[in-house]
Amino acid sequence: MIQNPIPSEEKREVHLLDYWRKIWRGRWTILSIFVVVVTLVAIGTFTQRPVYRVQATVEISPQSRKVAPVADVADLGSGNYGWLAEERYFNTQYEIIKSRDVAQRVFERLDLYNDPRFKTSSDPVGQLAGMIEVEPVKETGIVRISLEGTNPEETATWVNTIAQAYVDRNLDQAVQATSTAVKALLQEVAPLREKLQDTQQNSFDLAARGNLYVPENQQKITNDRLSTLQTDLTESQVKRDELESVLRKIDDVRKNAGAYESIPQIINDPVIQDLHRAKVELEREYEKLLVTYKDKHVRVLEKQSEIEKTDQKIASEAERIISNLRTQRSLLEDHETKLKRAMDDTRTESLRVNQKASAFELVRGEATDTKRIYDLITARIREIDLSSSLLNNNLRVLDKAPVPKVPAKPRVVLNLAAGILLGLFLGIGTVFFVDYMDNTIRSSEDVEQFLKLNLLAVVPKHDEESSGAAKEAYLTLRTSLLFSRKSRAANVVLITSAGPQEGKSCTAVNVAKTLAASGEKTVVLDCDLRRPTIHQWFGIGRDRGITNYIISPEGDDWRNYVKATSQPNLYAVTCGPIPPNPADVFGHERFKSLLAELRQQFDWVFIDSPPVVSLADSTILASMADMVAFVIKHNQNDKELIRRCVTNVRKVTPNLVGAVLNNVDLERSHYKDYYYVGYYYYGESSTKKSRKRKNGTELTAVRDTELKETADRSAG
Repeated sequence: MIQNPIPSEEKREVHLLDYWRKIWRGRWTILSIFVVVVTLVAIGTFTQRPVYRVQATVEISPQSRKVAPVADVADLGSGNYGWLAEERYFNTQYEIIKSRDVAQRVFERLDLYNDPRFKTSSDPVGQLAGMIEVEPVKETGIVRISLEGTNPEETATWVNTIAQAYVDRNLDQAVQATSTAVKALLQEVAPLREKLQDTQQNSFDLAARGNLYVPENQQKITNDRLSTLQTDLTESQVKRDELESVLRKIDDVRKNAGAYESIPQIINDPVIQDLHRAKVELEREYEKLLVTYKDKHVRVLEKQSEIEKTDQKIASEAERIISNLRTQRSLLEDHETKLKRAMDDTRTESLRVNQKASAFELVRGEATDTKRIYDLITARIREIDLSSSLLNNNLRVLDKAPVPKVPAKPRVVLNLAAGILLGLFLGIGTVFFVDYMDNTIRSSEDVEQFLKLNLLAVVPKHDEESSGAAKEAYLTLRTSLLFSRKSRAANVVLITSAGPQEGKSCTAVNVAKTLAASGEKTVVLDCDLRRPTIHQWFGIGRDRGITNYIISPEGDDWRNYVKATSQPNLYAVTCGPIPPNPADVFGHERFKSLLAELRQQFDWVFIDSPPVVSLADSTILASMADMVAFVIKHNQNDKELIRRCVTNVRKVTPNLVGAVLNNVDLERSHYKDYYYVGYYYYGESSTKKSRKRKNGTELTAVRDTELKETADRSAG
């Protein structure tokens, strides 16, 4: 028994084959768009006037080659572009090639003002500049200059003129820069020359007035003399201090009645030392005489007298030395006085010389600076003048543009290939866009996953070629209903749909015929009391139907309203006159008793109801039916509307067994759920030879397989 509803966990992942099926369904749309696009591209390509592309190459060097190491003010190269100089320099050159300046030079050289293509232009120079294309060759200094035109010879002339005008402009700019620099420097030289002459004359006059014949030597002599005097003064003061120290010691010795032997300047004197040695010898002899003679002996007295005379000589010599020391001190003091006076005079003279020399140095320094600036500017003028005569252009035309033989546009093969790809992509994109915008039920996945309904059968379009497929589809629907009913007594089936014109009446009639053909006693009730059609399908009258029975007197037999059809075991109850309020008919007790009688007397009771949308009739009938089947027309109504209708039916009955996907175009379908239908039956008329190869055993096997798959689905 089929479960209701389908679990959401059974959602199938999208497979690559699903995309192919969408493409296959829209193959005619893709083909139409493809043909239109390719045709338009081909017409545009073959009717386009040939356009030739002409190209010349120019070599750009970042630095100009110098013949001599002289100053460069021509701005040739990237020297004045600072950080990232080469990159900025090349980018600048690319823009210069496309500039109005270069285009203006080309206009003047070729006299393009009278050219018909530029006569009507409000800005002919700008128009030509906009036509120039620049393409640098990667990682080189080569630049390609290109133009497009319909006349190859004329376009080649233009390109070559553009390249040459660009190269000449670079050299002209360099020459103009050097000329401007020379003129500016010459204007600066004239006043400098006059100023130099004035400052030099002022320095000569000042030296003559101040008796400064050689100012640097005079100042040096004075400084050396002052230094010498200072050295002498220092030495004299040191010597005087030493003498005063010695004289102070002598005075101390004299006051204390001491001996002068402690004074180094006296004791170290050679005469004193000789006298002391003589005294020592006399004293030794005196001691010897005392050994022999008495102290009053003549010889002893003579020796004593000699010793005393020696002491006197020592004292006299010491006084002489002391006197010399005092004299030296006096001389040193006098010498110091003279040195101080001489130093004062020298300082005065040095100050005078410094003052005069400073004034002279100021005048001479100004003259020197003026001369240095004058020499620099003069040297710069000579260098610039030399560099202007040795200018070497860092640009040159590498290859002139040849006259092309083959047009660059239109590129037939490329355009057609692009048209083919564009046509395919546009066609496929259109198909996928239309498919995305299509919000209808198109596949079994939509039925099972979106509506949460079991798919009972897939019914193809009814035509001559698909008649066999339609019959097989209704057999499948019959089998699905057999597996779906809970018991033998649950035989009332409501066939409804979300909207009108979805084929519910056709489905009800055809599945009833299929059941009747298998021996089941079947009746069809036309409960669509708004647009009844069952009488038309069976070819019987609409009178004496359901509404007649409802208003008939009590005791009227319902069998009088059941009509036989041309097919055995198949009966119908038509609608009768259309009532003003059909919903009241289905709520009447006689209608309920009629339905109960039919359930008892027939094996199958099929109810054809009006659409569910906006009508209460179907929901009332669904509450009375044992099984409810939804008929959904393939690719017809909005699936959100269908889902709401299914939800409304589920609210009143749990007996919603599934849906029938109706009016499927098998020729455009590739869904595996009904692939076998198209394979075995849809090709029945178109491929008769293939059909003849299949015998009855094969057909039976296919049907048995279908029944098994349906049973497996219901068990799931």
